[in-house]
Order: sequence, then structure tokens, then C-alpha cells
Amino acid sequence: MRAPHGIFAALSAGLSLSSAAACSKQGLLLVSSYPFESSPGEIVKGGVTTLKLGNKGLEQVGEISSICGTNPSWQTLVGGDQYYCINENFDDGPGAFTSAKVNTDGTLAFVGNSSTPGGPVHIALFGENGERAITSNFASSSLDVFNIENPAKLQSLDNKPFPPRADNETITSRPHQAVVDPTGGFVVIPDLSVDLLHIFSIDQTALTLTELPAHPFGNGTGPRHAAFLKSGDKTFLYVIAEKKVSILGFEVSYGTNSLTLSEKFNIRTDGSENAPAEGSSGAEITISPDNKFLTVSTRNETTLEYTSVADGTKIPSDALNTFSIDPATGELTHVQSAPAGGSFPRHFSFNKDGSLVAVACGGENRVNVFERDVGTGMIGKAVGERVLTTQVNHVIFKE
Repeated sequence: MRAPHGIFAALSAGLSLSSAAACSKQGLLLVSSYPFESSPGEIVKGGVTTLKLGNKGLEQVGEISSICGTNPSWQTLVGGDQYYCINENFDDGPGAFTSAKVNTDGTLAFVGNSSTPGGPVHIALFGENGERAITSNFASSSLDVFNIENPAKLQSLDNKPFPPRADNETITSRPHQAVVDPTGGFVVIPDLSVDLLHIFSIDQTALTLTELPAHPFGNGTGPRHAAFLKSGDKTFLYVIAEKKVSILGFEVSYGTNSLTLSEKFNIRTDGSENAPAEGSSGAEITISPDNKFLTVSTRNETTLEYTSVADGTKIPSDALNTFSIDPATGELTHVQSAPAGGSFPRHFSFNKDGSLVAVACGGENRVNVFERDVGTGMIGKAVGERVLTTQVNHVIFKE
């Protein structure tokens, strides 16, 4: 498994930190987490935790579930109750891809699963009705394609391995995500260590992948995650670079069975001209539901401070940086750097209307939910907090 962060381990594990103000939003959140060393030699296994957001903030529903294994790293929810997750199992052999149903109370009911090569860290769906899934296998340098038309029988159809870096074969490929473009005809895979964006075309009838020439980045960029935006007759792609702590913006061009990228800008994740803090890294990148704003998270900068709504504790915090998007050019304008509610915000997500944002801060095992102004893109006050006993890494809304 990946080494758990011990930051703020003295916080009371499982403590519910509720907002003093009534929360007008109701709903459930599903949180995946890695194992955590609660004390020397004592490892709490990871799993999936369901949290309920209500007037008392965030409350845990039932016990942590091991339905996805003890190292789950990504979750996908389809149609309200069809749920998929992966068990990363980073250095302990094969991973796993699991299908489940989400019950009305947020608990999970097993449907089916399949093994994957080692270290899957992301799930992407493609096909007109989401008939196929791609797992990006970080530890085993490959992607797998699954037939998920029958969630009880997940069928592995194809494995595509990626070679090491061409100019240095000691650098192993580390695919970290797969992102389907707005046409449904292409998928791109940011490769964190070999500094490439792998590109595949999708045969939308046969639902098969064909590899195309990759897009290279400068050595040491570390492309981690990406997001497409269709705006009028233009398409843009935004990539967050983990190692350079930057956002790269591209305009997308299409040809006969081809997708090419023209770089438009390369800016710091906070929009400044300052050099990134030593040891910091880019993490997640997400476009708001209305396609007007782009938000990214950075890790290990802790330049901001967050005040717990439960007891007033001051917590060093990494940032969620929000930018407005020019719909004509795709250019970004910095709007806000808001506290993420703690350190190492590996992942965050918006609810359906964009009025809430949930953050998984692995540094303190803390899940935070903030209000968000849909019109301005500004992230506001916390309406729920929860510290878990495991290292949180991914959080999604179940609405």
C-alpha cells in the first residue's frame, strides 16, 4: 500500500465536526480511503465510508465497508445507485474492479467484481450508454477495458501496456487517469512519470480502442489529471501537472480519426508568478457543472489557514484555486484561493448544481463540505466536517 500520511494523527479519529449553522442541503457522500497507521504498528484498513449531510453537518452512516477492498482509490456513480470502485492494492499484487448498488441509506450492496492488473487509480466510462469502463493501472503501467453491460459480470476485454520512458528506461510509465473527449470518439490518458498524454481513438460501434501518437510534455512535468470543455464550436483541454504544480491549457483540433493539441498557456495552479513551494504538487482538476469555472487542488503548500467550525481550531490548509473560463478563448482568470479545510486534498467534487463542494484531505483524514456561490464560483463557509480513521482519498455526492 502507499505509505499513509501521519500529519495531525493526534486528532481524535472518527470525530464528527458539525457546523453550528443549520445546513439547508441534504444528501449522502461516499468516501474511499487508504489504510492508516493510527499508532506505531497499528494499521486501520481502508474502505468506503458513507456520510450523511444534514442540519448537524456530516454524520457517519454505518461502519466502513470493505466491499471495494481495503485500498480503494476511485469511485464512479451512474444513474443514482449503480456504483463502481477500484481497489488499488498498490504493491500487493492485482487490484480489483467492483460493482455495487447504493441502498437508500447509503450503504453498499455487492453486485460483482473482477481482478485488474496492479494499482488501478481511476475509472472512466465510454460508449453511448456507458457500456465500457477503463481502469488506469498506475502500478502496472497499463489500462484495462471492461465490458460492464452486466454489472454482475464485469468482463475484462483488453489490456494495453505502456512502455517506460523512451530516453530513460528506468522511468516506468504511471498512467493516472483516462478522460473521454466531448465527442465520445477519443480518450486521453495522462502519464505522470513518462510525461506523455496517451491518446486513443474509440470505435463507437465496436467500442474498441486504437492508439494514436501521444502528446509529449517537457521532462518533469508530471501530467496527472485532465478535463475537457466543449464551448461553442471549440473544444479545450486542461491538464494539471503534479510535478510542475501548473495548469496547461490546450485547444483541441480534430481530423480524420485524429485529435491534436495546441498549447495556449501554462500557468501556476494559484494563478501567480511565484515559484511553487518546495515539495508541493498538483492534485485534482474539475470544471464546474455549468462549465463556467475551473477549480484545482494543490498539496503540501499549506499557505492558507482553515478554522474548524466545531471548535475553532486553526488548521494549516492547502488551497482550492478557482478560475473563470473565457468561453471564446478558453483562457483562465484567477477568481479565488480558498482553504481546502486541511492538507493533501487529493480529490474534491461538486454536487449536481455546483452549490456544494466536498473535499478529501488526506493529511488529516478529514472530509469537508463547503457552500459555493454558483454565480461567482466562490467557495464559502463549511457546512460539514468529519475526521475518519482512515486516509481519505476520494469523495463523491450521492444525490
